[in-house]
Amino acid sequence: MKFSLCTIAFACLTTPLEKGAKRKLSEIQAVIFDLDDTLLKTAEIKWAHHKAVAAQYDVELTDEVLRRYWGMPFDVMIDHLYNHADTVENMRATNRALEAQFPKVIQEDTLEVVGKFALHHIVTGVVTSLNTEYAIKDLEIAHIPPEAFLFVQGADATAYHKPDGRVFDPALSRLGELGIKRSNVLYVGDALMDHQAAINASIQFIGVATGFVTVEEFKEAGASAIARLGELPTYIGLAA
Repeated sequence: MKFSLCTIAFACLTTPLEKGAKRKLSEIQAVIFDLDDTLLKTAEIKWAHHKAVAAQYDVELTDEVLRRYWGMPFDVMIDHLYNHADTVENMRATNRALEAQFPKVIQEDTLEVVGKFALHHIVTGVVTSLNTEYAIKDLEIAHIPPEAFLFVQGADATAYHKPDGRVFDPALSRLGELGIKRSNVLYVGDALMDHQAAINASIQFIGVATGFVTVEEFKEAGASAIARLGELPTYIGLAA
């Protein structure tokens, strides 16, 4: 079933802010999300996808190898996963040929959370290691409305990649045009390299434990963390 952003968020229209929320909202004016295993359920589905593609190249792809390269820029990642069996262009095409068999699934809380931010005029965007074209396609398949985000930035949009903080430069430039400073930007991701990238970019970060990193592991790394995306609005000061 396809939902609109307004339909999901309608119940939030008359929800008051919690005590202290105005102070917190003045600090966070924009939220940038990672995509895979943050907004969308990805790893379990896509690991099966990559294994199926690798098998076409007679490569036995193990979980150990997948974990080692997971989260790298897409073209770099598949080059390693498929053991350099073909040109990147051909391996990308082989991957896409099986795409329909392994669609990503939206996290249960994604539309509610993004909708609530829209209602409170908090700008949202996406910065992902996936190529931009594929990221937009995944969002469309998951029925996440395009008006939910100011931008969707993939790995092909910059020469820098996480954990390099300069990966956020295009996104921060767009936000700067709206008068939003990096100190008022929050990045939400499921990986420790997301946290490191945010530190290197001097932006705020909250980890979400819907990938391979637990809340405890985020905290051990010095990061704030939540168990699921639905906790985010309350965590930053919006009503539950």
